[in-house]
Amino acid sequence: MDMLNACPVLKGRFDLEDGPTVVIGAVAQSIKQGRLSPEEADSVFVYWNELAVRADKTSLDILGPGALELFNDDAASQRLARAKLKGKALWMLEEFRLFWGQPDYGMDDAT
Repeated sequence: MDMLNACPVLKGRFDLEDGPTVVIGAVAQSIKQGRLSPEEADSVFVYWNELAVRADKTSLDILGPGALELFNDDAASQRLARAKLKGKALWMLEEFRLFWGQPDYGMDDAT
């Protein structure tokens, strides 16, 4: 999986046999639950920002529902994602929030 090559700190921590949607979701949950260090999480967000710009429809369909959508579930996760995502990835986060009618928790200056 390209994400594990781009973020080598993740290698060996996720089972690639589960498929890309499950793996990317597990990485997102790991970030949300604080199981990745801030540096590891940052490398994932950088990768997701780059992926959102260059990905084909299939990859975007994995990135959006598989990972980004999960960050709208609670205030802390949404604020973290808003602080780390840029451009198209941030736009995707907001589109999912609007589509599902999830609250807008605003920004946290401390993030």
